[in-house]
Formats: sequence, structure tokens, C-alpha cells
Amino acid sequence: MIWIFNESTGYLLLSIFNSPISRSHNTSTMFSINKVVNPFGSLIQRSFVRQITILGGLKPGEGSKKNYKRLGRGPSSGKGKTAGRGQKGQKARGYVKSWFEGGQTPIFKLFPKLGFTNVTSLKLKELNLDRITWFHQKGRLHLEPGETLTMKKMKEIGLVTGPIKDGIKILGDGKFSYNLPIKIEATRASQDAIEAIEHAGGSFTARYFNRLGLRAHLSPHWFLEKYGRVPLQARPTKRKDIEYYCNEEKRGYLIMENDPYYQLLQKSKDEGGKNLVARKTKKSKLELQLEQLENDFAPASPNSEIKSN
Repeated sequence: MIWIFNESTGYLLLSIFNSPISRSHNTSTMFSINKVVNPFGSLIQRSFVRQITILGGLKPGEGSKKNYKRLGRGPSSGKGKTAGRGQKGQKARGYVKSWFEGGQTPIFKLFPKLGFTNVTSLKLKELNLDRITWFHQKGRLHLEPGETLTMKKMKEIGLVTGPIKDGIKILGDGKFSYNLPIKIEATRASQDAIEAIEHAGGSFTARYFNRLGLRAHLSPHWFLEKYGRVPLQARPTKRKDIEYYCNEEKRGYLIMENDPYYQLLQKSKDEGGKNLVARKTKKSKLELQLEQLENDFAPASPNSEIKSN
């Protein structure tokens, strides 16, 4: 405890409760003023508490500060002439790269390179049928009559957690116990999952989403708050995606819903060979002579009439 007096007036100014615990752990110290003594001996009762900052007691934590290694400061330091590097050699003059193996065949050249990285593969979240069944049994599958279980609904109720980068794929684990006649919509589904969903009386639709369209589908309120609108959903443009979502076995939405884009594709496919212009190629002199001979010596048709002079 520290007492502070004013010598000119004789008043007791304040009493500081200074403890080693508060000094080492806190930057502020509690103090209170209980009595103020005037020069005539009467006491003025006051009771209030304040804090003051003790900047002089600040110091770094134990072990957080370390002195640097002083090299080349004489033999008595132990790190004198050669500074701990020994005598001569590559390591005394510079450094050796971490991948260098002394000149022998490095490990990245020793073995063949197998496989490849598929840059067009999708990073899909996996959702099994047994998890959907478990959510229904626990009463957490909040669906209105006739409502479709979309990827947005899956994220809201917690069927799928974490970031969804390219979409969700429905897998067939738990297909024997699955008995929910609901409509499910996701990016893709395995063949076992499709058969189990349809056997239970439901239906599955595989729908295409690009990165921006998936964000707009999962969080439309973010686009509405920031831009005041939701971006339109894109249509598949790659041949692989078009073939997948036009496949009836995969339950692609283009063929299942008879999408106008699917009708346009079918029309272009049917009329594709009609508008092609024949490519003109220059014929050689020999080919021209052969055509002339064929025209000159072509046999007469039986219906042709022979004119007599």
C-alpha cells in the first residue's frame, strides 16, 4: 500500500493498493480514496474507486525475447574465427539447397510419374440415403407436403455441413431401409440411390449448377442485399455436361422436364447435316478426263427414243 500526501495543504490524496499479482499480470492497478485530511484535523469521508495504468511495470513475457547469436567475436565466445561453421567446404561458404542429394539421382527422377490430375473433376459433397432416413426419424426433415428436398434445403436443415463447392451427390448407403416418398434434387446421384428413391415412391432430378449459380441457389439473400437481384441460372455448355443432363438414366433435368434448351439441342442435332455446304475441291486433269469419258460413253436408258433421220 502506498500513501501519497500533499505537503503544502496536508491533505491525504490517495492510497494505492499495489500487489505483485496485479503488477505482473495487469496493466492497471486499483486504488481507492477513503479519507481526506484537511489542515485543521477534520476528516472528509469519500468512497470511490478508480484505475490508473502502470506503464512502468510492463515487460515481455518470459521466454518471448531471445538474444541473437553473436558470431566472430573472439575465441572466448565459442563462435569466433569460423563462427561455428567449421573449416572450408560448401556449408562454410554458403548453403546447400534442401532438395540437393549430393549429385546422386534425386528421388523425383528416380521413379516414374503415374496417373494425372483431372482438372475438370467436380468436388461434390457426398450425402447417403441413411442420413436422410435418420433425419426423418429424428423429426429434423422439415418438408411441406409436395416440397422438394433441394440442396438449399439440405444446407438449411443440416443434412450437409461445411462449404459446398460444386454441388452434392446422393449415394446409395442405406438403400435397403430407405422408404421416404419424397422428391430430391441434387447435382448427381449414383444408380443405386436413384433406384432406391424411385422404389420408395419418390423421384430424383439431376440439375446443373455452375459456381455462381450454386452460390445464388444456396444464398439468394446475399445477392439481394448486395446487388438487389439474383443472377440467372446458367445452362451447361460443355459436351460432357450436356450429355449427362440429357441422359434419362442419370435423370438429367433437361430431358426429364423437356427443357426448351433440350428442344433446341435436339432441333440443331436433327438439322445439323442439312445446312452444310459441300466443300469444293479442285480436281486434277486426270479426274476431269475420266468424267468426260464417262459422259461420252454412258449407256442409253431403255426408255430413251432413238431418232431417225
